[in-house]
Amino acid sequence: MGEKENVFLREAFRSYYEKHSLSIPACSEREFGIGDFGKKIVKRHMEFKGEKELNMFLRKEVPPYISYSAAYYERPSARPMEAKGFLGSDLVYEFDADDIQTKCKEEHDSWQCSDEKCGASGKGKVVECPKCGSGVKVEQWFCSECLGEAKKQALKLLEVVSGELGFDEGISINFSGKAGYHVHIRGEAVRGLPQSARTELIDYLTLNGVDLEAHGFGRLDASALTCPVPLRSVGIAKRFMERLVSFISDWSADKLAVHGNLNRKQSAFLIKNRSVILEKMAHGILFPVDASKPETSRKFWMLLIDEALREESIALNIDRQTSVDIHKILRLPDSIHGGTGLVAKSVSLEEFKRFDPFKDAIAFSNAPVKVFINKAPEFFLGGKKFKAFLDAREELPMDAAVFLVAAGKAALE
Repeated sequence: MGEKENVFLREAFRSYYEKHSLSIPACSEREFGIGDFGKKIVKRHMEFKGEKELNMFLRKEVPPYISYSAAYYERPSARPMEAKGFLGSDLVYEFDADDIQTKCKEEHDSWQCSDEKCGASGKGKVVECPKCGSGVKVEQWFCSECLGEAKKQALKLLEVVSGELGFDEGISINFSGKAGYHVHIRGEAVRGLPQSARTELIDYLTLNGVDLEAHGFGRLDASALTCPVPLRSVGIAKRFMERLVSFISDWSADKLAVHGNLNRKQSAFLIKNRSVILEKMAHGILFPVDASKPETSRKFWMLLIDEALREESIALNIDRQTSVDIHKILRLPDSIHGGTGLVAKSVSLEEFKRFDPFKDAIAFSNAPVKVFINKAPEFFLGGKKFKAFLDAREELPMDAAVFLVAAGKAALE
């Protein structure tokens, strides 16, 4: 990024901070860190006496990134960590579209072999060059589909922590500013939880190492299995049974055959006897789909249980380190993300259900800005659709210009 672009972005960010005052609970007990363009953390172990001092700092220094701790400390700026005087920590769960495999990545992500002699490239995301096996440079992009999947996972988490764990108070949500969402749970119920308890919680949420027998699944006889009774189930068992019942109720014969490894005759039998199977499930029995082949029936149900496990695991896309590491610092809600120019906007649960970051996290006006765009895929921003660009000189609205310049896709003319 050139000096002209650096100044342009900092002045744009300054205009935002001059119009908005950021607020964070127990600001004086948090550790803060700041970053520069291209590096999210260049300095940490910072503290502010209160929100007024924090906002004055943002307006004067305009860091491209600012992060804060989920933890509370007596002396937030002290070093090493043990000298800070740990007082407790919020629970934070992070969902990042980076980690969710969506079909759209095949369209807007691309890779380039790091070996210049090879020169291979392609769309999508790969770990190594399929041609020569060398490492690759990956260019990622994010769209409504990516972030929509991350939102689904965050909503699922909120449903579980509220309905099963009873964490109904002190919940806040914010967009990360780029590729995902952060769910914060604050309050005395979680503040004192040790790291071991936070690990147990993340295992519970992601169903890591879940014991199915302990939740009511087992062998009834040679051909049938037991399951939890749906109407009497709670917690993990309830979630499992809702999935299994929906599979049997809603899936076609072909889908059941594919997921359950059945032949045409067996899947036809299942569909014909759907109501009987659902009735048996209501009484805690997984009815055999082929009485003459008990092992086939057992494999069918275990495959469906594995699918329920996969779907109910919150897709295993919670950032584990963020949830367990009590000293981690993360994006300050309502600050500007230096790689996108979008706001890490905090929203209520009702707002979150309707939230579209490409409309609702816009910080800047529509004033025109002339830019040279190196390469950018088609994207939506501020309610407008922008075509794909390649080596193009364009006049864009301020929000789109900031978005592309911050992402390193454009330079000022």
